[in-house]
Amino acid sequence: METKLRKIVEILSEKYEINKWWERYTLFETLVSIILSQRTYWKNVKNAIERFSERFTGVEDVAKASVKEIEKVIKPAGLYRIRARRIKNIAKELVEKYDGKLSKILNLPYEEAKKKLTSIKGIGPKTADVFLMATKGEQVLPVDIHIFRIMKRLGIADERDNYESLRAKLEAEIPPHQRMKTHLILIEFGRQICRARNPKCEGCPIKRYCEVRKNDFTMPNI
Repeated sequence: METKLRKIVEILSEKYEINKWWERYTLFETLVSIILSQRTYWKNVKNAIERFSERFTGVEDVAKASVKEIEKVIKPAGLYRIRARRIKNIAKELVEKYDGKLSKILNLPYEEAKKKLTSIKGIGPKTADVFLMATKGEQVLPVDIHIFRIMKRLGIADERDNYESLRAKLEAEIPPHQRMKTHLILIEFGRQICRARNPKCEGCPIKRYCEVRKNDFTMPNI
């Protein structure tokens, strides 16, 4: 049976193309990109990660760098002081525990790999899921701030939902092979149409399904 969510995904799939942005980056650059992308315009993330890849040669190089060096490189992405400390800490832990090789984590089954990633200070469940989806092809549907906002306005998510509960709701309806595409097109829809401020409701292709138009809400920490 075609559910509301599946119909919405079908409509949006005709409007947006998926962009596997991570294919141009190394594993660690992909992880850093995900961290920098939180509450930041994507063009600023691209600028920051280009500077990052030009300055650092790998995980070990970042682990040895000063926080000030990292701050200077990622500054275009915003919140650079907090993020620089986080990135350096992640790099140090990867060097100490995994010889700087993220592939050692990726070779593990999904649940174990996610547990290892989230045990590193600075990596939350959403970051871990996006990373595993992008680099390993795990059939998960990560929920970012855009997706949470969209689902709230559609009446699919509510204030009681946290990251894992909403992810479970979406994965229950979206077949595994469609989850990556769904994640990507929902983010594009959130960036272009269903924005946090001044959403473009009149031009929205799924406005007939919207139940909470223009209402903001408190995001859980994901």
